[in-house]
Amino acid sequence: MLQHFQKPAVQMLLLLVVVGIGGAAYFVSKQPPSSVNATANPKDEKTGAPAPKTTLVAEDKTVNLGEKRTAKLGSDDQVERFIVPPKKPPPPSLVSGPVSNSSKKPEKAPPFPTLVHVNSSPKEPFVPSVPRLFAPRGILIKAALVITVDSSSIQTPVLGLVVEDVYWNHQLVLPAGTQVHAKAGGGRTRDRIEVKGNFTFIWDDGREYSISGIALDHEKLTDGTFAVTDGSAGIRGRVIKNDEYAEVKILIAEALQGIMNNNQQQFQTIYGLAPQNTTRNAALGGGSQAASAYSGMLTQKLSQDLDFVRVAAGTTFYIYTLDVFEPEMASIAGLKQGGQPVSSWQLAQAAHAQALADGDATVTRDTERAAEMEKTRQQQQASEQINNVRQIIATPTGGSSSSSSGGDTVRTTLDNPSPTFPAVTPTSSSSTP
Repeated sequence: MLQHFQKPAVQMLLLLVVVGIGGAAYFVSKQPPSSVNATANPKDEKTGAPAPKTTLVAEDKTVNLGEKRTAKLGSDDQVERFIVPPKKPPPPSLVSGPVSNSSKKPEKAPPFPTLVHVNSSPKEPFVPSVPRLFAPRGILIKAALVITVDSSSIQTPVLGLVVEDVYWNHQLVLPAGTQVHAKAGGGRTRDRIEVKGNFTFIWDDGREYSISGIALDHEKLTDGTFAVTDGSAGIRGRVIKNDEYAEVKILIAEALQGIMNNNQQQFQTIYGLAPQNTTRNAALGGGSQAASAYSGMLTQKLSQDLDFVRVAAGTTFYIYTLDVFEPEMASIAGLKQGGQPVSSWQLAQAAHAQALADGDATVTRDTERAAEMEKTRQQQQASEQINNVRQIIATPTGGSSSSSSGGDTVRTTLDNPSPTFPAVTPTSSSSTP
């Protein structure tokens, strides 16, 4: 048997059988299924002969949503469409009153009362603004004295004029001809007068601006160059002496005082040497005291009036600024600065701090007022509730005498905050038949 299967012809035959079986199975699987409405052997109603096999094919029809609500398939057959039943109304609520509608939009929250302050915004920090027209610190303003200044007087006034225009970033900051006012310090340093502190500039229209600065010396040579001391501190002037021989007089007076004291006749005592009581000693003692007084007087004058520095009018000097020069801060009578050398951002910072302090005070005051109003409102509500209870008790209800007596008792309790309760009498426990 196996020998027959090993022959090529038999193997080819088996292969063809297997391929045929597979093709038949594939053909059967691709056939469409029979219609549900088709019977096994349909017959014609008139002739009774078997009717030809027909297959129902779905056609595209417009569905009419009218009263019938049907969809047609083919020409004669009709398939009733499923009708969705109407939604039943909800059952009546057992709770009387209006039914809440969940779909109703929530009402808008009422506004805050006028006494409630909502201030959740944080306090903004101070941010200084950059001035539009300015000159930085350390500029040199060239000026000249109008009046002569002496160092012998304390707080000597210094009056000058700006002799050159001052520019910064191609903008005129300070025009020439502007007045400068300052005060010299007491005393002197060598041949200089110290002028430092507050410098006030006055424009032609009367506006004033104050700034801190220091006066520096200006010394220009004939060849157009500047001396070594140009720009040094203080305004250099001329040393003036009222008495050129004051020092010599002081030395002579001191020498005479020593000679007269040594020429007096003395004798030895247990306490030491003592001058003799003679006419010669009296004259020498008086002369010694006069020489001492004259020497002290010359020394005092030499430190005050005999030696001082005088700076003549027309002397030029520099003003070295210690603050930022802001000409837009100039105002009539210096009202913007208050007569003090303060900058614009310092004034803005002070105003910002004052505004914050005023705002905090206002919030505190309004909070206290709101608390008082709330306390008053609570007292009024308590008083109204007590009045309502009294009216309810006083209203006749048509009940028995016991109810009226009970009302009298409650009324008495409301009128009298500390009522006296009647005494309770004990009853016997024995029951009567």
